[in-house]
Amino acid sequence: MPNQNLPANVDELLQFISMNVNSDGYDKQLAPVLKQIPPQYYLQSTSDNRDPLDLLDQTIFSLPYTYFLAARCQADRPNTARLIQYILQFLTVFDANQVRLIPDKFLQVAQGLCRLATLYGNGNSVIAIKPLANAIQRYALTPNHLTNLHQMFVKECLLLKCYKQALPILQNDITEIDVQVISAPANVTSQIQIEAYKKFTLVSLLLHGKIAQLPKYTANVVFRSVKNQCQAYQDYASAFESLNVKRLRNEFNKWTDAFRKDKNLGLAKQTLDAIYRRNIQQLTQTYLTLSLADIADAVGLEGHDAPKMAESYVLRMIESREIFATISHSHQNGMVSFHDNPDRYDTSLTITQLEEQINKATTVSERVIKTDRIVGCSKEYLQKSQHILAGGAIPGGLGPGDDPDFLGGGGGYENFIDDGKYFS
Repeated sequence: MPNQNLPANVDELLQFISMNVNSDGYDKQLAPVLKQIPPQYYLQSTSDNRDPLDLLDQTIFSLPYTYFLAARCQADRPNTARLIQYILQFLTVFDANQVRLIPDKFLQVAQGLCRLATLYGNGNSVIAIKPLANAIQRYALTPNHLTNLHQMFVKECLLLKCYKQALPILQNDITEIDVQVISAPANVTSQIQIEAYKKFTLVSLLLHGKIAQLPKYTANVVFRSVKNQCQAYQDYASAFESLNVKRLRNEFNKWTDAFRKDKNLGLAKQTLDAIYRRNIQQLTQTYLTLSLADIADAVGLEGHDAPKMAESYVLRMIESREIFATISHSHQNGMVSFHDNPDRYDTSLTITQLEEQINKATTVSERVIKTDRIVGCSKEYLQKSQHILAGGAIPGGLGPGDDPDFLGGGGGYENFIDDGKYFS
């Protein structure tokens, strides 16, 4: 529709929307016009002073409704409580096919909800978390699709410490990426990768007691960059792996400002607690029985209340099944007896869990095979393969001399060897 034929006011706009509701080509007829409409139109009421948000069906007219909401979210002084109600209701009923035509506007609505919820909740936007999680599940083509809402949602969960709410979204294996999601550059290391590696280091210490190895396909430039730019984290990890409490505390004091600047101080503080648990786990490999005082001394706990602190750690570790032990107070200092895992893995629950893991591994395997076939037939892959076999190199990545197995067997899923890294 030429500019001169655009609706002249919100009444004409609503009439145009109604006329095109049954159109087969939302993307060809309605969407281009809505894109050209001046933003102030979406803020206006009708000539009889009615709100278009009350007149449009949120499911049937999801495309124009998103434009109205996005504009309201950008307004200087919106009716916060009322607009939040409109958005919350819309996120439960919107037509995903329509909304996917305007991902930028839908993102503005999601961002607007977080901003409005912060204002309404006096700095706390927690009421937006669950609706956003449901919206992502509705908006994504499949649970394995990465959308332009994922990053914003996870960020909000981290800021509000709503970690459990993010877990169902993060547990999905991402195999498809929307065109709106921009990947990290291949020939240089982005700051996002550097910051991610810093958090990866601290989380690895909490989960594994050491820095987990990066995948073999990680570009060499990334290895070089993290080595040069993450020295504080490398030193701190080395101290943690030594299980020397005093050394770890010295490194923590040394790099506290760096952790605070990177907003990783909370994670780093958790490692100060985790090292005691790691040391207690080490004791179970050597001793069958120890007094609480001996445990406190062995793991580096200090002070008059050290035995009580040791007992607290042991109790928590028993509850979380990190260790298997019993505590007896018949002895003056309290005795701890360490045991083997009593679970024989012969219950129906174990079988159910095993079947779930097998099904999950099978699904991943099928996706890998499908993706391998698609990539193996693509023009870009064939050209890159020929370039590498001719002696070239991938920008920022591995060349033929860096990895003797890289494309050496011709590629393909048939040559994939699982070392327990992917399906363990």
